[in-house]
Amino acid sequence: MIDLDNAELQNALQIIQFTRRSLFLTGKAGTGKSTFLRYIAANTKKKHIVLAPTGIAAINAGGSTLHSFFKLPFHPLLPNDSMYSVRNIRNTLKYNSEKIKIIREVELIIIDEISMVRADIIDFIDKVLRVYCRNMREPFGGKQLLLVGDIYQLEPVVKEEDRKLLNPFYRSSFFFDAKIFQQFQLVSIELKKVYRQSDPVFIGILDHIRTSQAQMKDLQLLNQRVGAQLDESDSKLAITLSTRRDTVDFINENQLKLLPGEPTLFRGNIQGEFPESSLPTPIELYLKTGAQIIFIKNDIEHQWVNGTLGTIIGFDDEDDAKIYVRTENGQDVMVEPAAWSNMRYHFNEVEKKIEEEEIGRYEQYPIRLAWAITVHKSQGLTFNQVKIDFTGGVFAGGQTYVALSRCTSLEGISLQEPIRPSEIFVRNEVKQFARQYNNQNTINTALTQSKADRQYHDAVKAYDKGDMQAALDNFFLAIHSRYDIEHPLAKRFIRKKLNKVNELQVENERLREVIKQKDEEKKKQEKFLKRLATEYVIMGKECEKEGMKEAAVTNYRKALTLYPSHPEAKRRLKHLNE
Repeated sequence: MIDLDNAELQNALQIIQFTRRSLFLTGKAGTGKSTFLRYIAANTKKKHIVLAPTGIAAINAGGSTLHSFFKLPFHPLLPNDSMYSVRNIRNTLKYNSEKIKIIREVELIIIDEISMVRADIIDFIDKVLRVYCRNMREPFGGKQLLLVGDIYQLEPVVKEEDRKLLNPFYRSSFFFDAKIFQQFQLVSIELKKVYRQSDPVFIGILDHIRTSQAQMKDLQLLNQRVGAQLDESDSKLAITLSTRRDTVDFINENQLKLLPGEPTLFRGNIQGEFPESSLPTPIELYLKTGAQIIFIKNDIEHQWVNGTLGTIIGFDDEDDAKIYVRTENGQDVMVEPAAWSNMRYHFNEVEKKIEEEEIGRYEQYPIRLAWAITVHKSQGLTFNQVKIDFTGGVFAGGQTYVALSRCTSLEGISLQEPIRPSEIFVRNEVKQFARQYNNQNTINTALTQSKADRQYHDAVKAYDKGDMQAALDNFFLAIHSRYDIEHPLAKRFIRKKLNKVNELQVENERLREVIKQKDEEKKKQEKFLKRLATEYVIMGKECEKEGMKEAAVTNYRKALTLYPSHPEAKRRLKHLNE
């Protein structure tokens, strides 16, 4: 469910439902971006696909990676690369007929974690959609994109050699600097309401850090948490967030070694196609009683969610397939293996819809060691208590904000060392693009279009049902909202619909001719049967003259069988029966 009282969410919902305008949905941590994505994917009537830049993000979103769906190479996609020119792109990509069908039929393309997608990839997708949809004039070939993410958080990971290749063509590697967005203004809606935190002081500090406007008083309040002791009694837990993967691995491995006994190995199982780089939890999972873990998948019985922390309290001696965990709220739960699907899309020709097809499956316990995780892996998760370890420094814009905003309160944070102003930075291009957020003129234009689109849609539905009055009413309302009937596409559509009237008139004339011919044939048949019946009447009268009453009756009855309304046959038969 989504918050229907949230004005920004309502605007976004209206634009996705009733327009073809592409939308960038953003917002601070904990404002409901992922909830909106899941709601649209579950409820939209549009043919849609869900894509993400990384395998794990795609698995969590229930979709495919951008690279696998579009067959993207892993090197920069330069605009002057002849292999991917409009003329050569078909021969280079060699999409099969089903992939082409999906691209042509899809109406809405949802891309999660858009902040991690490079600008050149967006331009490449635009080119692919224009070429394969045979619509070179419209951005993205006329398809609608829903881009979800926060550019203040994670940024694209670009190697230095790739950056040098991209620099001559792009101002930055961020998706919004794609050349396609120089042709039209992307509607950008920023969600404002925070659901994760409730303390206005902490929310204010996070806002300032997010936009690189932190003041000394913000840092002073934050740095009071240096070395703070967190409450880890009564099953309460804290997790360390670090920017470095080697720091995280060291903490987890060292903590596991400190526990008594030998670790138990739980081996995962891969079936079909499932890249090891996309595994949500290790294929060799070593655990001990007392180990701190994190759940990485929602439980269908709602005993835990993705991000819930817990402690291993035991294993089933008789059944190795069961692990017992005490969650941080003190609830003891039994954990069994879970499954993740690697999906690809295919087109159902019978039902004319895009469907997901499982091409690979990974089975493993939905947990992983979690005394520590990387800031990157913590994206989207919520914790009650965090220890922040920035050993080695902050190397990407937004990392400090992501780490701090994982926690529900300032009191739940413990810093290993003070946060320095140099660890709070935002790229200038991010600040510049963010000025377009919630541009009311752009949103109002899109909403006005959505009103017209809905009225045109209702007019067509009413017309197809044969309700001409409702069709005309909605059509005139739509014209007043947005005068589209002079556009070539609209003219062709109206002509196509009105041609149905001409087709029906022709069909009615044909049916009238058929009925007329059948009536004439019926009259001819009746005339013929009446003549035959008359012959039986004549035979009946001759039998009467000869005194053969029964033979006469038989002839009169045969006459009435052929022509039931024959008056002479009725009269003579009645006379003989009296």
